[in-house]
Amino acid sequence: MGFIPQMIDTIIKNDQAIVLAQIVHVEGSAYRREGAWMFFTERGSKIGMLSGGCLEADLQSRARELFHTGQVQVCEFDLSSEDDLGWGRGAGCNGVVTVLLRDVDNEFRKGLLFLHDHLQKKQCVTFLQELEGDFNYHFSSEPYQIGTLPINKINETPHPYQQAAGRRWIEDESFYYQAIWPEPVLYVFGAGVDARPFAALAAKVGYSVHICDWRPSLCSEKHFPSAASFQIGSIEELLKNITFTQLDSVVIMTHDFQVDKLILKRIQDEQLLYAGLLGSKKRTSRLLGGDIPDWLNSPIGISIGAEGPEEIAVSIIAEMISVRRSAAVWPSLASI
Repeated sequence: MGFIPQMIDTIIKNDQAIVLAQIVHVEGSAYRREGAWMFFTERGSKIGMLSGGCLEADLQSRARELFHTGQVQVCEFDLSSEDDLGWGRGAGCNGVVTVLLRDVDNEFRKGLLFLHDHLQKKQCVTFLQELEGDFNYHFSSEPYQIGTLPINKINETPHPYQQAAGRRWIEDESFYYQAIWPEPVLYVFGAGVDARPFAALAAKVGYSVHICDWRPSLCSEKHFPSAASFQIGSIEELLKNITFTQLDSVVIMTHDFQVDKLILKRIQDEQLLYAGLLGSKKRTSRLLGGDIPDWLNSPIGISIGAEGPEEIAVSIIAEMISVRRSAAVWPSLASI
């Protein structure tokens, strides 16, 4: 589990002492970049990961010294060094990774609860953390905020869609900044056999997957154990009951020409993060009665010569991740 919304959901239900580890700066290359989080519990559990395994043991050892202290520690790992005293021996990352460790005391836990509540409401939360001094922090989701950071620093926080996670300088002081987005929602229309590996893979990479189909025998937990919900009924009625947002994705794989046509008509005016349709370019053109618009990915997926449901699932997920990670999409989300 390496996705912040899912990790936070687990953490707030845990009454153990916990230490948060965040990658706050990277120079060169590394397994993961700024914005990666993980947690260590006092009983030895690890939630999430920051590297391919080369840093976690040392971080866990440092975390044991922080439980119940309310303290913060900044650690730097040089993965470029090849000698026996360096962290790069066998890692091959050739970068320098800075990690901030924080004991999650009662006050910071309130911040995590704030984060959880707003992510559940599908709202973006910005996080600002001092990298020196008192290590003050701030969570905000307009117009609400919580934390210990002075107001004059908060006013300098960039808008979430303007900056990627990482180190920032405000009035000659070093800060870590991150925009934390809610769990992405994926609506899969069609519960056929080929949808099963796709839905499973989508859930593994962090999507909240909702299966929509008119056939109860197919649309079930038996076939989609990782799905967040099952919406069963006529597609026309289901579409009336769904309120799409700009953070949502839709993948159509019903294999029914008339049903696909109905879905496309419904979503054509929605500003979705991603919309894709399974089928050939010729079939899609027939469905739309003309050229395929830019908002629709069809043929769906990255062209990797995929064959069979599992490989097709990989190609679609790869395309969805590419769109989701693209900086070009975030200005359009400014109003969220």
